[in-house]
Amino acid sequence: MTKFITLVIYILTMMLLIGCVTSTPTEYMTPDENTPELPIETDIHYAILENPFGFSSLVITDRSTQELQIAIASSALEFIQALNNHEIKIIEITQDLNLGSKAVEHELIQAGFTLETYRAVYRPHNHQPLLHPTLIEQGVGSIRIIGRDGLMIYSKTGITIKHASFLIDDSSDIVIRNLHLSELWEWDEEDRGQFKTNDWDYFSIENSNGIWLDHLTLDQVYDGIVDLKENASNITLSWSKLNFINNPFINLQIESLEAHRALHPYYDELRSSGMTIEDIVTLASFQKKGFNLGNTTDGEGFESITMTFHHLEVFNLMDRMPRIRKGDAHLYHIIVDNSDIHELRLKYPSLPMVNQGIVTTEGGNVLMEHSIVKYVSNPIKNHQDSDTDPKYTGSYRVINSEMVLPTRIYFGSSTDQNSLWFHSNTHPIIPFSWRNHEILPYHYALIDVYFLPERFQAYPTGHQTIPSFDWTYIQ
Repeated sequence: MTKFITLVIYILTMMLLIGCVTSTPTEYMTPDENTPELPIETDIHYAILENPFGFSSLVITDRSTQELQIAIASSALEFIQALNNHEIKIIEITQDLNLGSKAVEHELIQAGFTLETYRAVYRPHNHQPLLHPTLIEQGVGSIRIIGRDGLMIYSKTGITIKHASFLIDDSSDIVIRNLHLSELWEWDEEDRGQFKTNDWDYFSIENSNGIWLDHLTLDQVYDGIVDLKENASNITLSWSKLNFINNPFINLQIESLEAHRALHPYYDELRSSGMTIEDIVTLASFQKKGFNLGNTTDGEGFESITMTFHHLEVFNLMDRMPRIRKGDAHLYHIIVDNSDIHELRLKYPSLPMVNQGIVTTEGGNVLMEHSIVKYVSNPIKNHQDSDTDPKYTGSYRVINSEMVLPTRIYFGSSTDQNSLWFHSNTHPIIPFSWRNHEILPYHYALIDVYFLPERFQAYPTGHQTIPSFDWTYIQ
């Protein structure tokens, strides 16, 4: 009898981990001390990674059982040629790619082509670099996924793509998995750290339905991580690491500025005020802008925005986790850790430095569940402060989440009496509701926030190598 009970517990645990158990937004599962440990080297261990969950699960299809044309890309030329062939549905990248416009142009010329040959899928970005020595040498590129239905780009080993952004337009059922996106940032001298000049986003998405971004490691980017424009719906970002910490690319930029201080008044002003080089490197490492869901005030076509964020580790994101206009966003199992931002603000209290999370405006709606937010000064704003009109107010709800503050740790929901999950601006709260659905239209399972760090140890976020795991299999 004991063995039978143990077997039943084990089966239920496996169902929970692969998403067969559905949780409503007001429920969560607590651990059972008798729950057996997961087997380490079996396929079932990774079943939780095979489903997009979130809004994109309504659209994304399995690739593993279909007879699809597959391309292996080990160079920028092979990648661009594969992207240019609409018959190819899966592109597996096997080597790190430098997709800077000057580097790509050189490779194309060596092979007897020009940039114009592949203009439909790759172009030099409209904004070329001004200050970073590596980007000035390599250029910045724009990868264009336009008019595609059923495309997957992935790697088995977590390869790196440098110096390029993705534009996804008029497309559906797009999957981008297990990549490290890096080196698409430079110091902002002209706008004094407001990052308005170069329109470099890792992903700019419009007129598209069903985008799954999964197991990405994202380093600093000049503008935003994901920029949703009109008619973008059913998007999921999952199991990813937003890693905004010091790295050699940041250091190289600061070394260049330090060597030419007289040419860069904003940088020189910071140094003259007493900031050390090390602290400016730390400041530069922080990501200013995150997710802009609905990219312009009073824009049209944002009502259909639906995006899910789940299983993310986010380090030092200063703003927009996310910022949303008119649409719906669902966040669960996220850890946002802004400890470094908090420490630098204490060291330089007069230095203007944003430290906020959710910003919901223009009737946008955000639900955050079972997440941890550390040292974020303003976790929630529900209005666009530049205009007092009530139409610029959004709704939010927080459920069973932890807030780590300098003097205390708070756990609770925004509906609790005297909850700390409350917007920091002065505009009144409006009742939470979804715009596009009565209830969330997909299954997902929740665990207590106490076990989130443990889950991320068992299933690391970001790019990686998982032996015997099939990245094309989607359940």
